[in-house]
Amino acid sequence: MTAVFLAAAMLPIALQPAAHAQELETRPSAPDDQATEVFAGVDYQQGDYGAGAKVETMSTSVGVAARTGRVRLAAAVPYLRTTAPVDVVVSQGGVFGTPLLADDGNQTVRTRREGLGDATLQAAYDLPVAGFAASLGGGLKLPTASRAKGLGTGKVDYAVNAQLAHPLGNGVTPFASVGYSILGKPDDFTVRNTLSATAGTRAALSAGTSAALSYSYEQSASQNLADRQSIGLGLGVALGRKLQLGFQGEAGLSRGAPDMKLGLQIGAGF
Repeated sequence: MTAVFLAAAMLPIALQPAAHAQELETRPSAPDDQATEVFAGVDYQQGDYGAGAKVETMSTSVGVAARTGRVRLAAAVPYLRTTAPVDVVVSQGGVFGTPLLADDGNQTVRTRREGLGDATLQAAYDLPVAGFAASLGGGLKLPTASRAKGLGTGKVDYAVNAQLAHPLGNGVTPFASVGYSILGKPDDFTVRNTLSATAGTRAALSAGTSAALSYSYEQSASQNLADRQSIGLGLGVALGRKLQLGFQGEAGLSRGAPDMKLGLQIGAGF
């Protein structure tokens, strides 16, 4: 059976290159520096992904992120509510979850399902590059979602990535990242490993408030779907020294991307 498949990335605040570059601007890196953050987020997206049938997904996630010296770790698990055709598998697990995996059938009857999504584990190491926020990282998507409900593929996925950001002064920070996803082979579906990349710029609007504009590209894991291209706008607000709010919006630029995506995330450090 041939599949259409789209891979996506959801990085917690603690691992995003622009956010890490902001830390570099405001404090020097210390080998014994330690911090922990718990975070929660809500994500909504809709579109037909070029498959001709509307898919709507709401994802609520909770997780924890920690930093010790140059090492950063994060773990998260989502709860999914989705309305999609009966032959569509939806998984919004995290670092490279699988938002859309559908067979080549023509079923258009939409059903509502919900349940635990795929958990993710991530790790990154900050490279000692003067004047830059540079890191190498990797991640796992664990098959904790129900394959029977169509909320996951039932397979483990792997990812590696590199991130780079360079503060230019006056609160302006260009950033870029590139990733490679190694996808577990679901039963009865044909998929391939994928490349992804993001580039953009973050700008400080005021003390504790910044905005980011970015462009993202993700290779489709199926030859039956177009690659995903989107433009994103984010806003980060510091509510005191330990509390952070993040808002994110995306608009699809290609047939393989969702038409729209909206997200809200809150993180509390201690």
